[in-house]
Formats: sequence, structure tokens, C-alpha cells
Amino acid sequence: MKKAFTILALFAVMLLTSSAYNESVADKAASQSVAPMLVLDNGNETFALSEMRGKYLLLTFWSSTDANSRVACNEYTTFVKHNASNDRMSHIAINFDKSKGLFNEIVKRDNLDTAAQFNVQGEVASTIKRDFHLENGFETVLIDPSGVIIAKNPGVETLMRYLSI
Repeated sequence: MKKAFTILALFAVMLLTSSAYNESVADKAASQSVAPMLVLDNGNETFALSEMRGKYLLLTFWSSTDANSRVACNEYTTFVKHNASNDRMSHIAINFDKSKGLFNEIVKRDNLDTAAQFNVQGEVASTIKRDFHLENGFETVLIDPSGVIIAKNPGVETLMRYLSI
């Protein structure tokens, strides 16, 4: 019995330590780190993260198969459209759907700004997921005017604070 308790206690300590480590790695990757280089083309528009210096950028990663990320993309798009002038904040959305047709249909159905939507697949998608630490699902990052990630999945209050609305 004593041996079983010791093993259980050891397992609990390892689990807590592992959980704390993973959380700190995610936090470190999500805040106060320079955003990875990123250049995208959707056929009509080209987006280069380096060209966004001087304004806040909401960078949303989403997929039509992930309802929460799709809803978040819509909410962030609406927020920026109604609360931020283009010289203070922009919103770019990166979609990971494997079907370009499905992506186009969702953009049309959700009335999303086509110039701000980019569908990525294959190696490009894998690289972006790795560089932005998207192992735990789709997220949004707030990047400050100097190119530093300052928030992960920011709420309205956070966005308003940075925009001084």
C-alpha cells in the first residue's frame, strides 16, 4: 500500500511539473517574443508581417472544422472593423482548411474580408503552426507595432486598452 501511494504521489508531482512546464513554454512563446517572419499570398493580396510595423496586428489562425476558431475570426474581424481605424490596428486571418473550395465558401458565407483571409496548406501550414506554437489548437495573437507578440487570445478589454478606445 505504501509503495502504491508513493508511486501515485510521484506521478502527481510529475504531472504537475509537466503541466507547469508546458504552460510556461506556451506563455513564453505567446508573449514578449518577436513574431516569426511571415509572407502570404491569397491570389489577390500579399501580406508580409514585416510591412505591418507601426500598428497593432491581430493574427487569427482558424479552420472551418474548429467552430471556436471560426467564431473568433468573425468576432475579431467585427471588432477591428467597428473599433479600430486602419492606421492603428489590422486583422489578418490564416485558415488551415485542406479544401480551398470550403475555405472560399466559408469566407463568402461569413461575409469575411477577402483581402484579410489567407488559406495555407501543406508545408506552409506546418511551418506556421510550428513557428507560432499552435500545437494546442487555433488561436489569435496580438502583435504590437514593433513586431512583438504581446497577447494570446486577447479579449475586448485588452484590445481596447491597447487601442486606447
